[in-house]
Formats: sequence, structure tokens, C-alpha cells
Amino acid sequence: MWEYMSRLSYKALTPTDCAEQVEEYLDALTWALQQKDIHNIALAGAYGSGKSSIIETFLRNERERKHIIFDHLCSKNRIISDVSMKISMAEFEICKGDTDRQEKTCRHDDSSQTLNEVSEWILKQIFYKVESDKIPQSRYHKLCDRSFWNDYYSAVLVLFLSISLVFLFVPFTLDRVVALVDWMTLRSGGSTVTSMGGLFLFVLFILGMAVYKWRFLFSHLKLKSLKLPAGTGIESERESESVFNRHLDEIVYFFEVTKYRVVFFEDLDRLDEPNIFVRLRELNTLLNNSDAISKKPVVFVYAVRDDLFGKEDRTKFFDFIIPVIPIINTTNSREALLEWLRKEQEKDKCCHNISEQFMRDVSPYIADMRILRNICNEFLIYKGTLKKSRNTALADHKIFAMILFKNLYPQDFAHIQGEQGIIKEVFAGKPLYRNRKETELRQWLDSQRNYASEKEVLSKEKELRDLLHAPLRTMIDEYNIGLVREKAKNNGLLVFLVCRGYIDEAYADYINYFKGESYPESDRDFIRTVKEQRETEFFYELHKPLAVIQDLSVEDFGQKEIYNCDLVDALLSHDGAEEKKEALYTRLKFSDKRSWEFLCFYVESGKQSGRLIEALAMRWTNIWVSIEDYRWIFEDQQDLFLARILENVPKKRIGELNVSGLLTNVFERNANILQRLKGVRADCICEALDILSVQFHHLDIDGVSKVILDDIFTKNRYVLNVDMVQNVIVHVAPLLAKDFPAKSYTVVRKAGYAPLVDRVHDNLIFYIKEVMLQQEHLADDEADVLALLDRLIEEIDLCQRLIDKENFRVSKLRDCCYGHLQNYEEGVRRIWDTILSTKKLAATWENIYVYWSQFQITQELHKFTVGNVDSLRESAAEYLDGDFIRAFVNGGFDMSILRILLPLVREEHIDANTVTEDFLEQIIFAPESSPALRGELLQQYGIGHMTERIAKNLYSLQLPMTKEIFFAAWNYLSHSERLDLMAACADLLGSEDFERCFDDMDEPHHDFVDRTKHKVRISKTDVNEKIAQRLKDIDYITSFADEANPATEDDSIEATVLVCWVKAIS
Repeated sequence: MWEYMSRLSYKALTPTDCAEQVEEYLDALTWALQQKDIHNIALAGAYGSGKSSIIETFLRNERERKHIIFDHLCSKNRIISDVSMKISMAEFEICKGDTDRQEKTCRHDDSSQTLNEVSEWILKQIFYKVESDKIPQSRYHKLCDRSFWNDYYSAVLVLFLSISLVFLFVPFTLDRVVALVDWMTLRSGGSTVTSMGGLFLFVLFILGMAVYKWRFLFSHLKLKSLKLPAGTGIESERESESVFNRHLDEIVYFFEVTKYRVVFFEDLDRLDEPNIFVRLRELNTLLNNSDAISKKPVVFVYAVRDDLFGKEDRTKFFDFIIPVIPIINTTNSREALLEWLRKEQEKDKCCHNISEQFMRDVSPYIADMRILRNICNEFLIYKGTLKKSRNTALADHKIFAMILFKNLYPQDFAHIQGEQGIIKEVFAGKPLYRNRKETELRQWLDSQRNYASEKEVLSKEKELRDLLHAPLRTMIDEYNIGLVREKAKNNGLLVFLVCRGYIDEAYADYINYFKGESYPESDRDFIRTVKEQRETEFFYELHKPLAVIQDLSVEDFGQKEIYNCDLVDALLSHDGAEEKKEALYTRLKFSDKRSWEFLCFYVESGKQSGRLIEALAMRWTNIWVSIEDYRWIFEDQQDLFLARILENVPKKRIGELNVSGLLTNVFERNANILQRLKGVRADCICEALDILSVQFHHLDIDGVSKVILDDIFTKNRYVLNVDMVQNVIVHVAPLLAKDFPAKSYTVVRKAGYAPLVDRVHDNLIFYIKEVMLQQEHLADDEADVLALLDRLIEEIDLCQRLIDKENFRVSKLRDCCYGHLQNYEEGVRRIWDTILSTKKLAATWENIYVYWSQFQITQELHKFTVGNVDSLRESAAEYLDGDFIRAFVNGGFDMSILRILLPLVREEHIDANTVTEDFLEQIIFAPESSPALRGELLQQYGIGHMTERIAKNLYSLQLPMTKEIFFAAWNYLSHSERLDLMAACADLLGSEDFERCFDDMDEPHHDFVDRTKHKVRISKTDVNEKIAQRLKDIDYITSFADEANPATEDDSIEATVLVCWVKAIS
């Protein structure tokens, strides 16, 4: 408790005994009191200059000096604080009723009566200063409070004296007492001493009860009062004499028997009665002229204002004058206020929300320290009282301003409580100020709207809107400050406070504490904040919102400070108050940051958010444009706005709100929009999709209502793209979804969902381009690809791109666009060529035959055939006709292809211009070639196209030989090969043939050329023996025989040779 009290910043209005910067005053006063001839001292200064504080500080310093031994022994003024007294006599002005008449507390028509009353009060303060026992001979008596024990001791003493007199004058009293003691001893069974002690205590107890009862009966006499008994010397027979003269002997007696020698008079100048100072000076002179007092003179010290006497009377009346400079005035009160504010902020962590600039503004109106302290005290009390409420909306600086006005103009402040006075008049003129400017602006708009620039018109319209809800301060600054000055021309402070906005339209709320409350303080605080244009939290709780709505004006609902969730809930949930509703809607349409913040909050938390959005949408066509333009509205908040619009706004109006297609764009650009609008009724969404003509490009359908998806997919509210088609598949045939989009067309066909199938067929080219061809790979079924190619016969380029993208194989080329050969032969050829070139045709002789039958052997067919040799080798070719075989054999294919068909090839299938040495050689040596084909070809083309390989293998191939073929091969053979061929074909050769052959041979066979009779020796081998035998048969030689070879002993040489005897010819 004490710790809390120590933190309070209240300042007493009484003088302080710790005044600062008063050293010169104290030194001067000390010096004056030490002078024997100075008996009347003046502390002269303006009201509130600190004269009383100087006196208190002086006395305090003197009391502290008593403890210094040297001063106690040597200083003449060592006990000034003990020999001084203070007398104060103030007079105040009291305002009565509603009149302007002011009366002072001590004033009467009879000035002499007033002077006597003042003199009597001075005497009372003098005599009440000391105890009665200090002035025993004085005829002024006071009732004093006596302690119980003092009265008890007195009663015991009286009792003792009474008993003594009874024992002395009444016979047998002692015997009776002794007999009583004996009887008590006998009855109690104790000792005589015990009985006597008991009797004594009983008597004391009875006496105490009697004393207590007597004190109770006369307890009302405990209050001290000055009793002037009738018949005393104070009452003089000379009624015309002054009080001081009538009681002069009492006054002199007082100063004779007491220690008081210094009397401080304060506030006497407020009585506006200079004669009291004359009487006091006369009294001082009489006292100091008294022989009993003259040794210790009496000094009167007066705290008076500077202008109490004229310039000559001042110096004649006072023996010494100490001028006092005011502690504060209008020029330096600012520093005092700022210092107070700084200390407050140091003490209180939460501090006061008062700026230094505000303190500087109001300080020139404060010229008295007591007023300053009282303003600060009242501010702390008022604010501290309001802090007990949970929420208070009072602005600190406005509280301070109202307290300032209250202290400086208490009468005008009192009029506020009665809804009267100058403040009421000032603010009652606000409609006049507003209407005047509103008329001016509307006239300008009516006359200049079609001529002025758009910027100027918008500026004037904004000025008009602001004017309708502008506070008086704003209108004063811009328009009619003269009118306010006229209303408050005699009150400069009020003009200043109103012009600065320190007192505004909510001024009545700042005396709410004095007037009482009609509903919870929190609701009243909210009303204040609205009227003062201060913002509160949107969730600020209102206990009686309907009452608040009633108290607020239409203009208040046009301010952004009106934004409160409870208030709007109540306003929209009840009928009526249409003007206030319209004002709220108009305010919200301003699209400022505060308005959007409230709309976002209310759409999420308000109970009537649907009604609010409906009302705004019906009045605000560009509402969604503004929602998207305001960058601080996040996605989840936009969703709430959209949900409220879809649920509450009529379908037709939603279409009108779709300015520049922005609402449509919201659906089309947000794939998860339906998930975000999950809480909105399905029918509302379907209607909106219809009126907005939405075409979804992407859509997340997890968790989306089946009703909505059916509506979207059935009514084709989507673009044909991969994502959307996949969504349809997932919705209608989820088991096929895994194959999409690889099988983009096959899945659509298998799903069997008519709206999708029809949509794809109606937009087939677009579908292929935007869906199928966008995939890296496609794997539609063969039949589906062929069906697409059949449908797209007129879009050959697209067909080629599709064939290139699809991963498929045509089993039978006849199934691919075969029916279009008559009308689109070139298109079909290009399609088939693409299929061949991309190797997406099954490599069968049937397919090759189908292609050849239409387009013969093309480069594409040739490449395809060459590239699929292995597959063709396994393909059946028995049914191929001769024309096809002839075409292929002569088509320039290499042997790898021809070998496949060789079993079917006959010599007539081969054109002469097709045959080359290499061609012939490959046919002859191909294992697939029949002996008949080899023989036919060799006979037909062997002579002209003989090759070395054929020549060297004629014997091993066992092909039918002719002499022409023999000699065609002869030149390609070596000596030994020639011997072998000669031996093999010996039966075909005649003498001339042998001679021709021997002519081309080396020794020793070359010796057979000489047809003279001679002997030729050749190695004995089977070949030579066969040749020799043929030569003998045709009479080329006469004979041959074996013969040993003696020519060499080398084992490598044949030991036996054939000796042939050449037959000579004539």
C-alpha cells in the first residue's frame, strides 16, 4: 500500500518547505530579522509567486539550524522557528446559481463590520496557537481534552479527602468499617488482609465506573472551541472601538508570557481591505513600545501582492520589502509542464499519451503554480478513475485540455453539464459551416461538371465527401474560423482548443464521469472514438450495439472510425436506419486501406457478411475490380469475398459485376478455385459458371462436388487440354486415368463419355494439336490411330505429325486410309510414306506388296524394305506375283533383300540391264539360288559378266559349262587353276582350243604349243594325266608314259613324270 502511494504523482496545493532558487530571499529575510529597528517586513509578489513557500522554507531551515551548537550559542536568530507563528486570512469568490454575480466569503455592506470580523479571526488564530496553561490569566478559554487517568486520579484524591473527613467528623465510622471487614473475612473464609484488599479494589472499581460514566455524558465537550465568557474584560463598553483596542491588554499579555516574536501574515491582501494592515502596524508599534516586550521586539512579516499600496505608501508602511519573482508565469509554465510530463513518464511505464508539442501549446494559458498543480492533480485523478474500466477511449491530451478549461473557466465548464454555454454554441454552429460550403461545392459541380477536367471534378467530389464527415476543426481551418471566433470572441482559450482539435464534437464524453452513464463504459468509449475520429479494433466489444447505433448520427456512419463488427452486425440484422446503412456503404466504397481492412475482417468474422457484400455489390459495380486492385487483400480473403458474392448476389447482377471479365478470370486462372469455394452451395457455383461463361484451363477436382463437376463436364465449361481431359477421365472412368495422356484418344474412346467424345470429334484438329501432340510420346491403340488418320485425311501434315508422335505399328497397311486412295491418293501416299519412314508398319511382304501395288517401289519403300530384312525373312512370300518379283529384283535392292526372294526368282524375272558382274556373282553364290537359276544365269550372262570368283569356282559349283564360258573364265585363273579347269572341261576342248590354252600357260605346258614332233615332260598328277589322256584322244599327242626323273636328287621334285610325245602336224 505504501509502495503504491509512493508512486502517486499528486502535488499538494499547499506551500512547500523545499522551495528552489530562494536563497536570496532567505538571506534577505534572515538579515531583516536580525535588525533591531525593522519590525514590519513585506514579501511582495504576485499571486502564486511562491511567497508562502519562501516562508515555509525559511522556517524549515531555521528548525534545522537548531541542531548546530555554535548557532545555538551565538546566533541571535537561533530560535526563530520556535518563536514564530503564521496567520492566514483568505477571501474567495463564489459563484451562485446561474447568475454572474460573485460574492466574497467575508464581504458585507458594512466595511467596519468586515474589519472587526477579520480582527477577531486574527485574535482567535493567535490565542489558539498556545495551550491554555501557557496563558493562565487570559480571559480566553478553550475546552481541553483530558485523559481518563487524569480524571481518575482526581476522583481518587477527592474520595481520599472525603473519607478522611468522614473518619474525622462521623463517630464510629472506623468501627463499622472494621466490622464490615470481619464479616467479609468470616463469609469468605480468608484472612483479614485479603478481605481488606478486596474491599479496596471494589471501591476503586466503582470509582472507575463513575468516572467513565461522567466522561461519557460530557463527551461532546471534547471539541476545542474558543469560549468568550460573558462579563469578561474583552467585552468593552465602547462598542465603537476596534477589536485590537478592546483586547489590547490580552494581546500584550500574550506576547509577554509567550516566546513568540515573529508573526507571518498571509493572504490578507486577498481581502481587499487595506485598513487591516494599518491596524496591524499600529498593533506592532504598541507591542514594541511596551516595556515588557521591548527587549524582545515583535516582528510582523506580511506576504502581500506588489500593488497593495501606492509607490510612496509602500516604503512608508513597511520597514523592509523583499520582492518575490513569480516561480512560473505564462512565459515559463511550459518548462514546468514538460518537467512534470517527463517525471510522469519515468515513474509510469505506460506513461501518458501527451506530446511535448501539446504542452507547449497550452502552457501560455497557465500563469499560477497552484493552478498548474491542480490541473495536473485533476488530470491524474480523472484518468486514474477511467483506468479502472477495461477499455477507455479517452485521449489523454483531450482530458488535459478539458481539465485546463475547467480550471481556467469553471463557470463555462459548469454550463457544459447543462448542455448550455459557449462550447455548446460553438459546436451547434457546425451545420451552418458545413451547409454553406456544401452549397458552394454543389453549385460548382452543377455548373462546371461538363467543362472542367476530370481531375478537377474528382477533386471537388472528394472534397464534398470529406466535408460531409469532416470535424469542426477541419472546417475551421479551411473555411469559417471567423464564425467560431465570433461565437467565442471573449474566450481565447476555447478558440485555441477548438481550432487545434483539443476540444471537439465529443466534448460531452469528457465530462461523462461527472454526468453518469446510461450504458456500459466500453460502449460510451466507442462513441467517443467515433466522434473524435480515433480508430478502434474492429472486434471492440459493444454490449448494447443498438443503443450505440441510435446515439450515433448519419454523419458518424460516414466515417472510417465507425468500423466495428458488433455494430455492423446489429445494423444489418435489423430493419430501419436506412440512411445510416447507406452512409456505411458509401464509406466502404471509398476503397481506402482502413475500409478494406474492415471488409476483410468482417467478411471472415461478421455474422451479416452476406448481407453486407450483397448490399455493396448491388451499389458498387466495380467492387471486384477494386478487390483485385487492392494489393493487401490476400487469396484466402478474396475467396471469402467471392463466396459471399456467389451466395448472396443475384445471378444477373453477378454478370454485371464481371467487369472486363475479371470474375471469369478468377475461375479460369485458379486451378484450385472450386476447392477454395468448397463451402459455397453447388447450385450457386453452377449458376455463376453459366452467367460468367467460364472455360476452365486447369482444375483441381479433388473434393469438388460431383454436381459441380457434372455441370462443368456435361456443359463443356472447359478448354480441351491435357489437364481438363484428364479431369474428365478421372471423373467418369477413373480406372482408365493411368493410361492418360499416353493414350489420349484411346482412353477417350474407351471411356465412352458422350459429351467428351463428341467434344473431341467436333474439335479433333484442336484436340490433336493441343492435347495429343503436346505429349512427348503417344501410345494409342493401332485401331484408334488408324481411325484418326482416316478422319484427318484432309490434314496430311497433321497426320504425319501424329504418326511421328504415336508409338504404334500398322499390322495391315490395307487398313490405313485404303478407302481414300481414289479421292486422296497423294494424301494416302504421304501418310503411307510417313508410316514407312517412321518404321511403324509391320514388315511383311503383304504390306510391301500393298504399298507397291499402289505406288510401286519408292524411296520410302526401298528404305523400309532394306531396313527390315530380318523381319521380311520371316514373312511369307509365296503368293507374290511375278510382276512384284521382277520389280523387286530389278528395283536396285541389295542381295540381302533379293536372297529372300531368290527361291521365287526365275531367270525371266531378271532384266539384262539389271545384271552386273556383282549381281551375277551374288546370285550364283547365294545359297538360296536354285541350280537351275544359277545355270540359266551363267549361260545367259556368264560370258559378259564373268568374274574372277565365278571363274575360280566354276568347277566346284558344278554348273553346266560351255566352251564360251570356259574361255570367259580362263583369263581370271592362275596356271594351276587353269590346269584344273582344263581338266574339268577337257571333253569340251579340241586341238585348237588346247593349243590356245597352252599358248597362255607357263612351262612346261607351254611346250605343247609347238606342234612338231617332240617330247614334253610334265608332272605326273591326276589333272595332267586327265589332260594327257584328252590330248591323246584328240590326237594332239601320240602317247604318254611314266618316266623316272633322274634330273635331281631333291625329294621335293616328282620322281616320276609324264612324257608326252607331241604329234607333228603337216
